[in-house]
Amino acid sequence: MREVIIQLNDETYDQIKEITELENLINRHRDKNRRDDYKIEEFIVGCIADKIEQIKHFDSVNPFQENNKQPVIKNRFKEIAKQKNIYIKDVAYQLDMKPPNISKIFNNVSQPRLELFIKIWLVLGSPPLHQCIYLEVE
Repeated sequence: MREVIIQLNDETYDQIKEITELENLINRHRDKNRRDDYKIEEFIVGCIADKIEQIKHFDSVNPFQENNKQPVIKNRFKEIAKQKNIYIKDVAYQLDMKPPNISKIFNNVSQPRLELFIKIWLVLGSPPLHQCIYLEVE
């Protein structure tokens, strides 16, 4: 087994310590008989192991790795707005934008940067994200 030594500034260490203590408190709340506590080092290792598992899972379901096809992320804002009787001009007004720019996004001519995506999503009532986007293979 290999050993890694990391150095943390005091603020980061205190934050990790606080999160570790919170995790221990949550575990004891879930199981009243539990008496073990994570040490900070164990918590950090656990976080890293969890992140590695997330990455492995993503690799197994990553649509970008199939047959060298490049899917494009598209939005369903137009359909969502129509269902809610929200007009492009209303979205544009709330976001202080011009309707043609919102129209391009709603028609998937262009995709918004993340900040604008979130603003549109909020104006549309924060529908579940899986309803707002989809992948289309070119």
